[in-house]
Amino acid sequence: MPITAVIGGQWGDEGKGKIVDLLCEDMDLVARYQGGANAGHTVNIDGETIILHQVPSGILRPDTACILGHGMVVDPVALSEELDILAQHNISTQGRIQISYAAHIVTPVHKAMDRATGHVIGTTLRGIGPAYADKARRLGVRAVDLRDTPQLREYLLGRLELGVKQGEFEPDELDTVNRELETFLAAADRLVPMLGDSISSLHHAIDTKKNILIEGAQGTLLDIDLGTYPFVTSSHPTSGGIATGLGVPVQQIDRLIGIFKSYTTRVGEGPFPTELNDEAGDRLQTEGAEFGATTGRKRRCGWFDAVAARYSCQINGFSELALTKLDVLDQFDTLQICIAYEINGTQLPGFSAAIHHLNQVSPVYVELPGWKSDTSSLKSAEELPPAARNYIQRLEELLHVPIARVSVGAERNQILTL
Repeated sequence: MPITAVIGGQWGDEGKGKIVDLLCEDMDLVARYQGGANAGHTVNIDGETIILHQVPSGILRPDTACILGHGMVVDPVALSEELDILAQHNISTQGRIQISYAAHIVTPVHKAMDRATGHVIGTTLRGIGPAYADKARRLGVRAVDLRDTPQLREYLLGRLELGVKQGEFEPDELDTVNRELETFLAAADRLVPMLGDSISSLHHAIDTKKNILIEGAQGTLLDIDLGTYPFVTSSHPTSGGIATGLGVPVQQIDRLIGIFKSYTTRVGEGPFPTELNDEAGDRLQTEGAEFGATTGRKRRCGWFDAVAARYSCQINGFSELALTKLDVLDQFDTLQICIAYEINGTQLPGFSAAIHHLNQVSPVYVELPGWKSDTSSLKSAEELPPAARNYIQRLEELLHVPIARVSVGAERNQILTL
């Protein structure tokens, strides 16, 4: 059976969760390959909003198993809280979640390190970057280490002292981290029954012809190698991260679905060529309820950037796209799409040519008419207004990839198939 991957095409927050939730109806297994509790997938079901940070969205389907792959950095405290929230919604997680033995763990020490430095580039301050840094420095804690709590406690206390000596955080963090340590160790104990050999589990599912969905967090333009460095995340949200984060060869993936918002948003610092600091940007922010699912921070908003989006399609190899939040554009008289970048009147050949000086580029726009009608109540793509169809078609032409789905609202039943 096919393996499908869902990947964010912009700076994250594209609405991957709702698309994953829709696709999970036919999936036996959903696996996530990178990131940690700095991600947030928001899904609306029958008027209820559920925000998932580490557990794959497949958990919302009762017969779907979930894997947290070794490319992730798992926060036991946040994950324990997430399990409690799912229980409050009467969603059973018993026997349905497996955490890779090799996944790295976010500890209180990493959060202290992040509090000391993460504000510089606008991170979520949840210890993600320091956990990945410790992984690269061979100082990390892996999920397999959670099985020996006394040894883990000893190691973290030593790591705490080392962090102070090396100036990774201030000495006054010692008391805070020591208080957090007990909660962390209790959460770690809770996760031990969920640990397993995720690579074997995945390949058994492949060999037995199960339907598998692979889920990314964040978005392509935040990839640590391919994104807008240094304003990036600490992992690889692109399709290349699947092989390293799950141990699934890329040639076994049948469908690569890129998720794009109908306009562009960004949380945190970093360049953003189409950002709107005007009434139109405020309208996008308000109508789109653009607040980060993890931090609650306002998202910066702008017109759709087809230059960046085309780059995303190229480096990921998307076979099809899903376009979210089309309804947010319902009441605009006109819409704009960025089709090129210029510097001092000279047009640049593409995003990769501009990536190192995006703050200096001027976007070149094409203007399209709006449709000035409510799309949120539509039941099929055939009902879309002609101007909305034209907008979608123009994006397809610019991105050279077919758009297969469009969402016109937050609910499961507000996703239209084209």
